[in-house]
Amino acid sequence: MIAGLGILGYVLIEGWPVLDAAYMVVITLFTIGFSEVRPLSSVGRTFTMAIAILGVGTAVYAAGRAVELIVEGEMSGYRKRRRMTKKITEMRNHYIICGYGRVGHQVTEALHASRAPFVIVDSKAETVEELEPRDIPHLIGDATSNETLITAGIERARALIACSDSDVANVYITLSARSLNPKLYIVARAGIRDTEKKLLIAGANRVISPYFIAGIRMAALATRPVISDFLELVTHGGQLEFNLHELSIGAHSRLAGKTLQEAAIRSTSGALVLAIRRADGSFDLQPRASSMIHQGDVLVVIGTDEQISLLQAMIGTTN
Repeated sequence: MIAGLGILGYVLIEGWPVLDAAYMVVITLFTIGFSEVRPLSSVGRTFTMAIAILGVGTAVYAAGRAVELIVEGEMSGYRKRRRMTKKITEMRNHYIICGYGRVGHQVTEALHASRAPFVIVDSKAETVEELEPRDIPHLIGDATSNETLITAGIERARALIACSDSDVANVYITLSARSLNPKLYIVARAGIRDTEKKLLIAGANRVISPYFIAGIRMAALATRPVISDFLELVTHGGQLEFNLHELSIGAHSRLAGKTLQEAAIRSTSGALVLAIRRADGSFDLQPRASSMIHQGDVLVVIGTDEQISLLQAMIGTTN
């Protein structure tokens, strides 16, 4: 805009050709220091000074704004990263999701729906653009690195889910995680059956093959559609208010040493005990009224959030 006004000014004030006027504007704005194209009148000199001041002033202002925007963007990004790091540092008993691919997306949505605390570790920079607006804790880095896993709070985590699209990466993630936290519960994804044994040897507690599970699921949908629909509603929520839960019986639980009949779980809380996993890992898949509840057992129950809360209060601890 300044250049256009300058050319027009020289043409009108000095009567110069457009080319000479344009040349004069260029050497003035860029402070080259060449002599005038033609002798200038007093008005022309005043006009030239105004063009120089406006040009330099505009350039300085533009440069300042550019630097301000860059610094502001860097500071904003730094503050966001620092806030996210602080949030992850304060997490306890959380889940670490390693890999934000196809499986990682589904794991994230499931944990988010259940309101479980978790942090995502992924190497793709674009992951930030997807997770940052949702304020989901995330860490950009190599999940096979001990340093990255430590930053994600692996020493304080409840479980780790290795769901990278690469089987090799999942093996390395499992090895690193197990070495950093021997008590950590690890669930790993295997793309091919041969990888399952490697993951178990590496330290995974459970290995899941999405393709194997998908095949079983598709067969069940075809042969037992009603049962499949019911299980889908129960295990994934759906429109039902109840869901499956697992509740541990601690050392001083009020229910330890009682039978299911004596505990009166169904009549008091409304929740239904479907199975009991014993401390030795075995299952009582058809618990009866006479089934005993022991310390270290895990009750597999179904009920609404309110019913589960009542049952948790019942389990409690003795004074």
